[in-house]
Amino acid sequence: MRRSGNTVLITGGGSGIGLALAERLLAAGNTVIVCGRDPARLDAACARLPGLVAIRADVADPAAREALVREVTGRFPALNVLINNAGHVEVCDPAAPAHVEVLRHEIAVNLLAPVALTMLLLPRLRLRDDACIVNVTTGYVFLPSARTAPYSATKAAMHVMTRALRFQLRGTTVRVVEVMPPAVDTAMATHYPGPKLTVADAADRILRGLLRDRQEIVIGLSRLGRLTARIAPNLAFGVMNRLELRPAPALRWPGRRRAAPDQPASDRARS
Repeated sequence: MRRSGNTVLITGGGSGIGLALAERLLAAGNTVIVCGRDPARLDAACARLPGLVAIRADVADPAAREALVREVTGRFPALNVLINNAGHVEVCDPAAPAHVEVLRHEIAVNLLAPVALTMLLLPRLRLRDDACIVNVTTGYVFLPSARTAPYSATKAAMHVMTRALRFQLRGTTVRVVEVMPPAVDTAMATHYPGPKLTVADAADRILRGLLRDRQEIVIGLSRLGRLTARIAPNLAFGVMNRLELRPAPALRWPGRRRAAPDQPASDRARS
């Protein structure tokens, strides 16, 4: 992806990773549109970043998704980059009845929404000679979390869909990129007791990978997850999930500085 001159749509861009990416892309000379459900967050994002365009839209709702596409393509015909960043996660017991409803909701947000939005925008993106589709998944695509099984499952499905779309679009002008971050210090990851990347660090690494034209941007501890899943998948799965059940102090890594308990966190969950 070129550094400047892009027209970028970021879902879930009102806070967290999405907003941090928007800030960096704007500063580099790109036109950036963010969408989200929360008008207060969108207003705050625009106040913080002059020049940012914000559109209120729930990408999990089919009618709202189609309205978003009409508005974006009408106002910004040069759109050439889509970043599917919005997501939702809940901690739940996969043996509990409520798990089914959590799964239904996360399928809508984490899988159907980005796939459907991509399909709606793909005809327009294929007209560009420098288009890019970026899907933000997670390191859980390598080692799924039992505590957040629906999230892990939907993101793993998105991983498959991303690879399939990349294959189908080979030889075209549309690049398909997947970002697999580890836990990032946002409200979306408050359930995770281990070390977390800062939002700024995550955004910097994502942007660096995009500028280097990486097809897969695997960040931080997600790299370790990918490696151990290849070497000893059953052992790695068991160890990781047992560690996730421990209190935070048990997971402190030497040389890694944890955020203070009262440090404010931003949330990219369907922001």
